[in-house]
Amino acid sequence: MELLVPARRWLAGLLGLAYLFDLVLHLVRHDGAVVFAPVPLLGFVLLALARPVLGVVGGSAWLVAVSVLIRLSSQAVYSDFGVQNLMLSESVAVGALVAVAVWLTPRYTAVNLVVVVAVAGVMASGVRQFYPTYGVEESARGLALSLLSGAVVVLGGCVVGVAIRAHDDRGASGSLASLIRRQWPLAGALVVLILVDQTSSGGLRGLFYAPLAGLLMVATATCAVLGPTAPARYAVSAAVLTVSSTLAFPPFGLLLGWYSRFPVPTSIAAAHMALVAYLVRYADRTQAGLGVAAVVGADVLTVVTGAETGTVNWEFLLVSAFLLVVAMATGQYFRSRDRERNQTVRVAITGAQQAERMALARELHDVVAHHVTGIVVAAQAARLVGETNPQAAVDALERIEEAGTDALSAMRMLVGSMRGAPVAGAEGQATVDLANDVRMLTSKFPGPKIELSVDLPPSLPPEAGRTVLRIVQEALTNVGKHARAAETVKIDIGVAGDELRLRVADDAPAAEVRPAGGSGGYGLVGMRERIDLLGGRFTAGPGVGSGWVVDAGFPLRERRDQ
Repeated sequence: MELLVPARRWLAGLLGLAYLFDLVLHLVRHDGAVVFAPVPLLGFVLLALARPVLGVVGGSAWLVAVSVLIRLSSQAVYSDFGVQNLMLSESVAVGALVAVAVWLTPRYTAVNLVVVVAVAGVMASGVRQFYPTYGVEESARGLALSLLSGAVVVLGGCVVGVAIRAHDDRGASGSLASLIRRQWPLAGALVVLILVDQTSSGGLRGLFYAPLAGLLMVATATCAVLGPTAPARYAVSAAVLTVSSTLAFPPFGLLLGWYSRFPVPTSIAAAHMALVAYLVRYADRTQAGLGVAAVVGADVLTVVTGAETGTVNWEFLLVSAFLLVVAMATGQYFRSRDRERNQTVRVAITGAQQAERMALARELHDVVAHHVTGIVVAAQAARLVGETNPQAAVDALERIEEAGTDALSAMRMLVGSMRGAPVAGAEGQATVDLANDVRMLTSKFPGPKIELSVDLPPSLPPEAGRTVLRIVQEALTNVGKHARAAETVKIDIGVAGDELRLRVADDAPAAEVRPAGGSGGYGLVGMRERIDLLGGRFTAGPGVGSGWVVDAGFPLRERRDQ
C-alpha cells in the first residue's frame, strides 16, 4: 500500500481546508459551538486509512450523534453547498469514508460500510432538517435535495474508491502516488476556486440548487487533476459534464420552481484551461484538436445559452479567447521542454551505455587477451622444445593451465559486470597493492627477462593504480605478440614532480610480421583511453635503435588550472 502515506497527507490537507472554511463561515455567523462538531468526524476519516471498519463505523455513529445534539440544542447548520444541512467538511468526510471503505475493505464488507455511511447521512440530514418553524412542504423539499446531493456524494466516493482499488490491483499505486504528489497544487487551487464560486455574491449564490452546481465543479476539477493520465478522455468527460449541466439545469429548475441561468463558474473555467494545456502537452495532434474543440464548444454553448436574447458579451468572449491562447501556449511550452528533456536523457543514457561498453571492451582486451596471449606463446614454445626438452614442455603446460585459470576468472568477472555487478576496468574495483600486483604480473610473464623498477607515492588514487596495472599488462601482451626476439623488457614506474610516470621498453631488433594470436589493433587505443580518463599523456612507438617504447604519465592530483 505505497499510496497510503501520500493519500493520508492529501486527505488531511483537503479536510483541513474544508474545515477552515466552515470555521470562518460559522464564526462570522456567530455559531461558535456548532463549528466544533465535525472535528471528531475528521479524525475518524484519518483513522479509517489504518482501521477501515472502525473508522467508517465510528465516523457514521458520530455524524448521527452530533446531529441529535445539534437538534436538542436548537441550533442550525447553514450550508449552501455540499449535502444539505451538513457542513462542507462533513460532506467531504462522508465522501472520503465511502472512498476508503471501497478502497481498503473486501467487496462484501465495502458494500455494508457504504450502506452504513449512507444511512447515517440520511439520518443526520433528516434530524437537522425538520424544525417546528419549517412547513411540511419546505422540510420535504429540503430533505429531497439532501437525498439527491448526498447520493451524488456517495456515488462520487464509490467511483474514487474503485479507481484507487483498480490501480492497486494492477500494481500501479506508485504511479497514482506520483500523480497525487505532482497534482496537489492544482487540486488545492481548484478547491479554493470552488469555495469562492459557491460563496460569491454572483449567480451561483442565487441558485437554490447550488449543491448540484458544486458537485459539477468537483467532478470537473477531478477531470482536470487526472488529466495527465488520459488528457483526451478527461477533456471530453469535462465537456460532456458542462453540456449536460447547461441543458439539464434550466428544465430541472423550472420543474421544481427554481430558475437561474447557469454561467461558466471560475473553477470550471480554470479546470478547462488545465485540460487544454494537458491536451497540447501530452496528446497527439488529432486527439488534442478534438479535445480542445470539445471543451471550447461546451463553454461556448454554455455562454450562448445563458446570454439574454439578442445580446452577446463580447468582452467575456475576448477574455475567454485570451485564456484559451494562454492555456495552449502553456501546453506547447511544456511539450517543448519535455521533448528537450527526453532528448537530453536519451543522450545521457547513450553516453553511459557507450562508456560501459568501452570499459568492458578495455577490460576484455587487457585482461582476457593478456592471458590468452600467454597461452598461445606457451603452447608455441612447448611445441618447439617438446621433443628435445620434455621438462620445458611440462613447464609450458603448467603456465598454460595457470593462464587458462586466470582467463576464466577474468571472464567470470566480466560476465558478473554485465549482469549488474560493478563495472570492471578503471571504472570498477582498483588494485589494493599496486607494487605487489605488478610484481606478480611480471613474475608470471613467460617472455623475456623483466627489469622492474617501482617507486610509488605514499598514496595513489585507486583508479590510477588500476590504470597503471592494465597498461603494464597490455604492454607485456604486446611484447609477447610482437617482440618474441626481445631479451629484456624494462619497466619503470616512478614519480616526477606531481606526475606519475610509466615507461615500458623492450630491446627486440624488429617487430614480428605475424603476431601470436593475431592483432585486433585495440591495445594502444585502450591504453590511450585509460590515460585520457585521468587527464594524462600517452605515447607509443619504436625506440631509439630497436625495440618498442610505451611512455605514459598522469597528474597525481586534480588539475585546477582554468
